Amino acid sequence: MNRIIPENNEIASPIPASSTEPILESGHEAANILLRNSSFFLGADTIIKILSFIFNVYVVRQLGDERFGFYSAALAYAGIFSIIGDLGMTQYATREIARGRHKADDLFWNLVILRLMLAVVATTLITLSAHYIAGYNLQMVFGIFLVCIGFFFYAFSGPVEIVLSGKERIDYISIMTIIGQLGFVVFGTLVLVGGISFHGLIVATYIAVPVSALFGVRYIKRLNLATLKFKITPGIWASIIKHSLPFALITFTLVAATDLDTVLLSLWRSPHEVGWYKAAYNLVFKLLFIRGALLTTLTPQMSRYYGVSSARVGKTFNASFKILWMFSLPIALGTSVLARPIITFLYTDEFVNSATVLAILIWALPLLNLSSLCGSVTTATDKEKKAAQVYTTAAIINLVTNLIAIPIWGYVGAAVATVITEAVALILFYSVLHSEFPLTDITNTLVKPAIAAGVMAIVVFMFIHLPLLVLTVVGAVVYGAVLLALKPFNTLEIELLWSIFATVRSKLGWGTT
Repeated sequence: MNRIIPENNEIASPIPASSTEPILESGHEAANILLRNSSFFLGADTIIKILSFIFNVYVVRQLGDERFGFYSAALAYAGIFSIIGDLGMTQYATREIARGRHKADDLFWNLVILRLMLAVVATTLITLSAHYIAGYNLQMVFGIFLVCIGFFFYAFSGPVEIVLSGKERIDYISIMTIIGQLGFVVFGTLVLVGGISFHGLIVATYIAVPVSALFGVRYIKRLNLATLKFKITPGIWASIIKHSLPFALITFTLVAATDLDTVLLSLWRSPHEVGWYKAAYNLVFKLLFIRGALLTTLTPQMSRYYGVSSARVGKTFNASFKILWMFSLPIALGTSVLARPIITFLYTDEFVNSATVLAILIWALPLLNLSSLCGSVTTATDKEKKAAQVYTTAAIINLVTNLIAIPIWGYVGAAVATVITEAVALILFYSVLHSEFPLTDITNTLVKPAIAAGVMAIVVFMFIHLPLLVLTVVGAVVYGAVLLALKPFNTLEIELLWSIFATVRSKLGWGTT
């Protein structure tokens, strides 16, 4: 139903709703909001990714393949069932606040209380299942328990981010994330230098969360986004959970697709194999920052557009699809060619087995970028039930392929299963969106970047004997030059790029126009 405000024939919600209908801003204002949020998010996420990348390399080197395998398995097992601590409330509440349906103050403390109660349930169930069902040893069970303790910290931090995200203040969420990551790096380094086990590294992941949450509260009040006065309404809890459940299913299938392979490896294979697999896996997923910058900004914005201007949503989807494909395809192809030198340079020869995983798994990058974009569009356009079906199907395929591949091929089989899952998810998602938001320019969107990436791969392979850094620069220059020569951007996109450039130039004081 293409409407912003529920009508009488919709199911009534006991949550007090705002009567103010969102106003669709001009294209220039929308670009400014998008620029502000994307710039802050991309800038912050770039800083975070650089810190995280460097720290991840340090962690892998310090722990070694076996202990890194234990650490990764503990995070993955708790992560699969972490949805118990949220039940999809994050996505639901963010959308409702973004559309103006419900005030932040009506939801905030209710979300905090609900998440605290769910944290108790999640910690109990996950820890007991790790011991009595999965059969992990006490060292692993204790690690999983420590991961679950983080649910209590995020019970307050999560709703703070919901308010900021719903009000499209992604810039402040970015700062909160930087604070949390800096805390992790500082305390994590102290843990590793002190020779403490991987348990201390788990605690370091959430030790700075309260500080970042208090920062978010300060700016929510300063910007008058909400008063955050203590107010709970138990009568609306059932409604919140009911409307959040479709998002819970989506989130569970997403997390399961991310962590299931690691858990199965930890159950059937040695910790060394888990370490080899996760070393390559983490490298791939550190490259998702462009996706995060776009989707975190676009989802609340497209939620407001839908029902007011579906054409705006379609144009945004097409432009975002092109950007993500142009960015991720050359990375996937180049990394496949250079997988072995990349792994040995970063992790030493101890992780040389990770090279095969990296060469395969990197192809999940473009597929995951695009399927995540499609998933965000379904959330913004009231198609979460169809999205849940897609995610469920993909999760089943992921489970089946891992059950077949891991016992036979181990960590290499897990990599193949991940790529297959992401390919299926993208196909299914696009089939959901195609009738309403089709790709309108296949040649410029898909074909020309593929040609440029192919030329780049040939050049890199011809000069494979050169140092890794030199090859990276050469590949980037060749790809950019060939792509620009093919002229993939249409007139509207060029105008938008120039508009964004002019805005950035003005903000930096480079010009007055």
